[in-house]
Amino acid sequence: MKQRHLWLLALLSILTLMTTTTLAIAGEAITSGHVEIGISGMDTDDSPARVNEYVNTRSEEGFWFSPSLSLETIDEGSSFGIEADIMGPRDQQFKFEFDAKRIFRFGLDYQALEHWKDHETLSQMGATGRDDIGGGQPNVTTDAIYADLIGATGNDAITVGGAGLIDAATGELAYDPAAAHLQEISNDYIVTRREWKNEAALALPALPNIVFHAGLRIETRQGMEQAIGLSKCAGCHVSAAGKEIDERTEEFTFGTTGKFGLFTVEYEYMTRDFEERADAPTRWYTNTSADAGGLIKDSTILYARSEEEFGKTPDSEKDSHMLKARVDLPSSTTISASYVQADVESTKTDDPGVFELNDTTLDSEYTGFNGKVATAFGPVRLSLRGGYYEIDGPEYSVTYDQRDDASPVYSYLDPAGNPTTPYPVHTMDNTDDFVSAESREVTEFGIDAVYRLAKATTLRLGYGYENVEREEHFGETETHTFKAAVKTRINKALSGRISYQYEDIEDPLASHTGIAQGYPGSVYDPVSGLSYLAIADFRNNGTNTDPLVEGNDRWVYYWNTVYPSRGLSATNLPNEVHEAKLSTTWAPAANMAATFSMRLRSEENNDVNYEQVTFVPGVSFWYAPSDKLNLTMSYNFNNQDTENRACVGWYHG
Repeated sequence: MKQRHLWLLALLSILTLMTTTTLAIAGEAITSGHVEIGISGMDTDDSPARVNEYVNTRSEEGFWFSPSLSLETIDEGSSFGIEADIMGPRDQQFKFEFDAKRIFRFGLDYQALEHWKDHETLSQMGATGRDDIGGGQPNVTTDAIYADLIGATGNDAITVGGAGLIDAATGELAYDPAAAHLQEISNDYIVTRREWKNEAALALPALPNIVFHAGLRIETRQGMEQAIGLSKCAGCHVSAAGKEIDERTEEFTFGTTGKFGLFTVEYEYMTRDFEERADAPTRWYTNTSADAGGLIKDSTILYARSEEEFGKTPDSEKDSHMLKARVDLPSSTTISASYVQADVESTKTDDPGVFELNDTTLDSEYTGFNGKVATAFGPVRLSLRGGYYEIDGPEYSVTYDQRDDASPVYSYLDPAGNPTTPYPVHTMDNTDDFVSAESREVTEFGIDAVYRLAKATTLRLGYGYENVEREEHFGETETHTFKAAVKTRINKALSGRISYQYEDIEDPLASHTGIAQGYPGSVYDPVSGLSYLAIADFRNNGTNTDPLVEGNDRWVYYWNTVYPSRGLSATNLPNEVHEAKLSTTWAPAANMAATFSMRLRSEENNDVNYEQVTFVPGVSFWYAPSDKLNLTMSYNFNNQDTENRACVGWYHG
């Protein structure tokens, strides 16, 4: 399939070049174009990933020559054009278009853009007991903490999780956390995206009402991203590593459009292949201590004292069918509808003997219907729209073979000091079932109206409704959106637009096992303003029916005590949104214009103490001293303040 795509691209390119050359020789062409010359510069403080995430000039500080070129030639009903826009070495766009007497049209577009990804330092990790220098208490460690503990004790073989860093086969240090941390913290996580997009259309004179069209898109992403993983010793060891990115997406489309009187219909088929060519990153999985703070090794840990892959991106394939139809009726009335059906297959890998998937190919299906009616009633332009789509995500199960290991068994003392009956090392099932969070049914409805208040002044009103019904434990979200806007031209020189939008969102998607502040037994700390759970409250209190915990005066299990007590939902999604926009343009002359714009957005969710305010003013100025020279200047300011409740892991992460 890939070879066929490349041959198609080569054939279309050769055909276009031959036709263009013939036209240039056959007749006297009319050629026009323009050239722009500019300089772009960049200077950043602190992390470039925060302020220069999408690199639109260059990744390094300094200046760059930024030219732009446009050229168009017309000859006896045929034309071709070339455009080039270069803002920097990693922000470029090239475009080529060719039209042979409206019979054959071909377009080629190339874009390159650099994305500077975020770099998590993990410095917020490290929750542990205050005097826990040996790492024996429940904790979260990182490579930096590991290195500090090894330096403090001078013994990397017996500290911080036992012999977890020693290769049992060689007796040597298998993993050097100091070197790993130094190497990772020095990485620049930058991914360069390149996209080739080719489109061709053929309208045969023998079939005047039908147009055939085809397209080929090739996208690559190359560079490095940060991958974060976890292993288990006496606590949770979180570390990061650089993940090489070498992704390739190939997409082929074919379809046809037919116009028959008042009726227009279009069909398109699309197939897409995604492939990750780079190797997955690896990490050293430390061994578990004898009890791991209440978690028993061999029954709950997949990997120990071994180098394993993690953070692997699976390959996938997608096929879709799209059908559109439109009817143009009298009185400026149109009726349109569409149907889309898509299927995505993602290939996964398991590790037989450690964990096994019941199916290594996961399927997701999408089915969607949309419709719209637009008409006019006197001075009012009205449109109604509605739609429904369903995503059927994969359902699968994972079997963990090592959970069968029931030795050793443990016997605890009851509150009276008498030994209890021995129990196996775990009470979890070998197989866990999973349901995709993307599965949902969505219903949408909307109405928009445009009314002319006066000459050069229009009023727009709109209402939108959306209902998202997910799988039972993910909840249902209902959204009501109200919009209003006024656009006017006060005089020949001054015009403006102002708009307001309000969203009322009921039950946004949230983690319903969130943070401890909602648990009635949590202890409030007036100094930090946070709440915490005291492990002693869960010992011998007669509320836990798990045989491994009931009557246990030593260990408290996370999954059946602390985890269920984190009862307050956590989300960074609002349930109420206000947004206002303002734009005004002053054009005192035909060759001069100044524009001021402003956007103010407020999001809040009082149920989780979430609030975000965004303020974005901007100004631009355009001046053309001559027909062949244009000057443009603009400035934008973005200020965003966010408050949100957080949960800090102080017990096993």
